[in-house]
Amino acid sequence: MKLHEFLALTYDRERLIKFLIETNIIISEIQCPKCNSELIININTLLFRCYKVHYKKDKHKKRIKTKCDFKTSAKVDTWFSESKLSLETICRLTAYFIMLRPPRQEFLCTELDLSDKSVVDWISFCREVCVYWAKKNSTKLGGPNSIVEIDEAKIGKRKYNRGRIIDGKWIFGGYERDTKKIFLVPVADRTEETLTQVIEEWILPGTTIMSDCWKSYKNLNSKNFQHLTVNHSINFVDPDSGTIYILNIKLYIACEIYTENEKNVMSNFQKSYISFLFLI
Repeated sequence: MKLHEFLALTYDRERLIKFLIETNIIISEIQCPKCNSELIININTLLFRCYKVHYKKDKHKKRIKTKCDFKTSAKVDTWFSESKLSLETICRLTAYFIMLRPPRQEFLCTELDLSDKSVVDWISFCREVCVYWAKKNSTKLGGPNSIVEIDEAKIGKRKYNRGRIIDGKWIFGGYERDTKKIFLVPVADRTEETLTQVIEEWILPGTTIMSDCWKSYKNLNSKNFQHLTVNHSINFVDPDSGTIYILNIKLYIACEIYTENEKNVMSNFQKSYISFLFLI
């Protein structure tokens, strides 16, 4: 499905929910944890509710009728959980996040009639899962005749309305132009020793490495790499090779968040969004 087709779906709630169920973003059936009955989603309310009637005898052996009162939202543990925004709005915002490059905050506020805070939070949620996915899918890059862009970004400390505190760290990443493969790793600092160690671990010998003029990269030519630099304050074209320095890697690491605990198993929330991201 193309993004414009998905956006059209968000204006037809019934079709949108059907799509989300078919792609397992939202589940349509669960088992009642109280009485083990099979529950079917209510499409209108997105709720699972159990109405099963039980009979039990009181101390006088009289049959008493009781009804199971279990109820839960189908949005629990999904990309849509704990949000007051409508399903349609969240889907549109997520699709726009994928489609549009920054700056997009003003557009999202106007187009979706949302506050700055809501838009900033949701963009951060999207970025967080993208960074998580990028880290999990990192691979060694380069080799002879390959160009790899590298860059690093400082990740600020923020607390979002879902209660997740993201501590400030450095993220270092590489992007291989031909294959579009990446690596993305956390680093404690930007010292030459730290970055060189990461580069030698993730980038194969003989690679042409492109970076900015940060001093920690100054000795890469002596490490079996060809190193080209770009001074952002002057231009975006390498003066020696004439190659346009696109800085694709910034698409991956120029973000404000980072999943702090790497040992945690990916939550249903993250799985839901990653599925959502790659299905539309």
